[in-house]
Amino acid sequence: MVSRRTIVLLAGVALLGGFSVVGGAVIDAPPEMTVANEDDTTYRVTAYTVEGGQTASLMNFEVTTENGEQRLVTLSQLAWPEGFRNVTLVDDGIPTQRITVEPGEEVTTTIDGWTPGNVTVYIVEDLGDDETHAQTEIKACTDRQQEHSMTFEESGSSGSSTCASNLDWLLV
Repeated sequence: MVSRRTIVLLAGVALLGGFSVVGGAVIDAPPEMTVANEDDTTYRVTAYTVEGGQTASLMNFEVTTENGEQRLVTLSQLAWPEGFRNVTLVDDGIPTQRITVEPGEEVTTTIDGWTPGNVTVYIVEDLGDDETHAQTEIKACTDRQQEHSMTFEESGSSGSSTCASNLDWLLV
């Protein structure tokens, strides 16, 4: 016959094992992105995942300038909107994911291609304004269970990021 003490001990081990399985799944969870469009134009958000901040700053994009000239720029040149249109990544091998959000729509998606340690780069284009570059966001959080959000409004945009879950202390 098994003692109560043994049963309690086995239950505790099973419970801790469950946390470890859950923790393992959470550790590798990629960022979740929510985009809300409260404006009257359509936006396209393109997400890129790269190994780190330095790799991100060296990403190369082809753009069309305000006078119609095509040229190459790095991500660091896209930090502020300068009237560039048709922003297109020219580097190979960088996981890319696009989200198009119509007026009045909210889209939530998981950023595919992300692995622990990656940096997420978001390029936002205003599709109602001839695909004009509207903003760039770089999320350097490398922790698990990130949540990123952007909201577009007539008066501008806002956003937020959560770097790790509330259970972070339990899973470390």
